[in-house]
Amino acid sequence: MKILQGTRAGSFREATLLAFQEAGLGDMSPEVADLFAWSSHADKLGDEAEKSLGSAIRGRYGRNATWDDDRWFVPVPHLRYDARDLPQLIIQIRAYLVAAAEAETAKRYYTITLIGPVGKPETLVLPLSFLQGVLDDDLGRFQIVGRDGTHTAWDVPGFKEAIRLPNDFPARLSNALSRQSVAAWLQEFGSQGQSIAPLVVGTLLGLQFHGAAEALPMGQQLWRREIVMDTITQMFGKARAKEMFQRVGLHLKVNMTNEEAIRFILQEAGKEV
Repeated sequence: MKILQGTRAGSFREATLLAFQEAGLGDMSPEVADLFAWSSHADKLGDEAEKSLGSAIRGRYGRNATWDDDRWFVPVPHLRYDARDLPQLIIQIRAYLVAAAEAETAKRYYTITLIGPVGKPETLVLPLSFLQGVLDDDLGRFQIVGRDGTHTAWDVPGFKEAIRLPNDFPARLSNALSRQSVAAWLQEFGSQGQSIAPLVVGTLLGLQFHGAAEALPMGQQLWRREIVMDTITQMFGKARAKEMFQRVGLHLKVNMTNEEAIRFILQEAGKEV
C-alpha cells in the first residue's frame, strides 16, 4: 500500500478522489462510486484490509508499531465496450482501501493516509439490450433465473449464460439514468467513458430504431429534424444535441433516413473525442 504523510481523507468523497487518482482515473467523477456500493463486501474485505494495513505500517515504522484508523472501501470501475458477439458494456470493479491512520511507535506518532487495492476485482457484464430495458423501465422482458443474498441472475436473449448483477444494481442504474442522458452518465467516467460513449449511444439508438420498426418503419423514413433532434436529445441532453446538430446539419443529405442521419451525427461527434 502507498503511504502518504498527513491526513488526506476525512470523508468517503475525499477517499474516493484519492482512490481514483491512485488508480490512474483522476478525471472520473466521485459520484460514480455511488453506483457501485461496496457495503455488502466490507465484511469480506475487513480481514485483508487489516493485514494490508499491518504489513504497510510495520514495514515502515517497525514491527512494534500500533495504529488506529478510519477506513473506506472505494469501488473503482474500469469500462470497456465489447461488440464481438452481442454489444455489451463490461465494467470491472476493484475495491481500494483508503485509511486515515495514527501510527504510534515507542518514540512518536505519525499521521498518515494509506491507499491501495484489496480483494479480487468483480466484473459486471451489462448487455446493451439490458441497458435499453433499464432506460425503457421494462426489465420485465428479462427472466430472473436465480438469486442469492447479493446477486441476481438474468436471462438475456442472445447470451449463452445468464448475467449476474448485484441485486440493487439495476435500480441504482435506473436512478442514475433518470437524472441524465446515457452520454452524460458516461462522461462522469472521465476519458474512459468519453471514448466509448459514441459506440454505446450508437448501439442504443440502433436498438430503439429496431424496436420502432416493428410498429412504424421509422428507420426507413426520410430524416426529419424533429425526430433526429428528439432522439439525440434523449441520449445527450438538449444543449449537447443542439451543438452536435448545428455542427453537421448542413452536411446531412436529403435522401438519408432518420437512422442514417443520426449515425452520421454520432460518427462526427466521435471524431471530436
